Amino acid sequence: MKPALLLLALACPLQAELLATVQTTQGDVAVVLQYDKAPQAVANFITLAQGTRNHVDPVTGAVSKGSYYIGEKFFRVLNDAGFKIAQTGSGTGTNSGGPGFAFKDEFHAALTHVPYVLSMANGGPNSNGSQIFFTGNVSIPSLNNVHTIFGLVTDPSSRGVIDAILAAGNNGSTITGITFSRSDAAAIAFDEHAQNLPEVTRPDGSLAVRVGVSALWHLGQAMSTGAVFRAFSSTTMATGTWSELAAARQHVGIAAPGVVPSVDTAALDDAAAVTVFYNLSVARHPGALAPSTLANRTVTIPLSGGVLTYAFDSSGAAGMTTYTPASGAPITGPFTTIHPYTGLPQSPSTDAHSFYFVADTPALSPRDIWLKIGCDSATATLITGRHSTQYYSYGWQPFASGTATLSR
Repeated sequence: MKPALLLLALACPLQAELLATVQTTQGDVAVVLQYDKAPQAVANFITLAQGTRNHVDPVTGAVSKGSYYIGEKFFRVLNDAGFKIAQTGSGTGTNSGGPGFAFKDEFHAALTHVPYVLSMANGGPNSNGSQIFFTGNVSIPSLNNVHTIFGLVTDPSSRGVIDAILAAGNNGSTITGITFSRSDAAAIAFDEHAQNLPEVTRPDGSLAVRVGVSALWHLGQAMSTGAVFRAFSSTTMATGTWSELAAARQHVGIAAPGVVPSVDTAALDDAAAVTVFYNLSVARHPGALAPSTLANRTVTIPLSGGVLTYAFDSSGAAGMTTYTPASGAPITGPFTTIHPYTGLPQSPSTDAHSFYFVADTPALSPRDIWLKIGCDSATATLITGRHSTQYYSYGWQPFASGTATLSR
């Protein structure tokens, strides 16, 4: 009886797996994907890698369905004694690229940044896209509940490949292919196309031009909550000539309770050029909760020593800051929102699941605070989420993180 039981055990997979094999110029990395704990992150990785879901080319703005990760270099490699990561997947070779959509964080108590995991890179809470990173042979607890872990690297030879990628440094290694295999019924049943991820399309519609005045795109399908419209333009269509029309970007945010917004027109530019080509996209995000403006809303952040609030006025780019310490008198002063690197005036930036702004408050010390806030849930009067906050002192430095609310 015992030999039969042994043979039966050997005939079955030792671990139920959905396995990704990431082929690189340093060798292959086998990743056990955690589809039961981070289903959206896993589904996003599979569909982008296989080219079965649209994304926006971050260089040209064109809607594409090509395999996203092939040819991507590990552009950001840190190989310090206590911090080892190899980051890739931007589409531009810099921190600024992405697939033209975002999805929310997925944290699970069983997944922490121990040695050799695959995790989502992000620009703040709920801003996941296509950028990913491997950790090396150290634990990095500061990344827990900040970045979504969706894969484990348990194979010793695969860990050796990650070590080689880390040793090669910035841009020293390239992804050459990604394949997937499923070894059990649960993995086979996992449907990467049924995880409520954002959908990117080329918007149907028509262009209305008033030469030198305006170019408007009239959408065939109106945009509603969670939609993000983007436009890139070029006068020649040649490689390297495309640039995003920042002023044309439009995010349709959450409206008043019971109100469903409908937007059917997007302004592109002033139509000053004789010839212009456009690449347009709309990303629709299910379950989006972020607003399109912060006008007449108040952001509240509890801190260890008190509470910080930003009460925006009707402009959505200025207002009053109040810091209420646990003991003592509150400190109040006006603030304006600025660009995080130039210091010039800039309105808050909003996306489907998050928003950020840099508040310049002369009455406070530190004066400049960069707030990145992810939206997790909403009631009739309040949006609740998480913040990651920095302050400026010879560069942006970590300030605080925790819960945050936004009045509706």
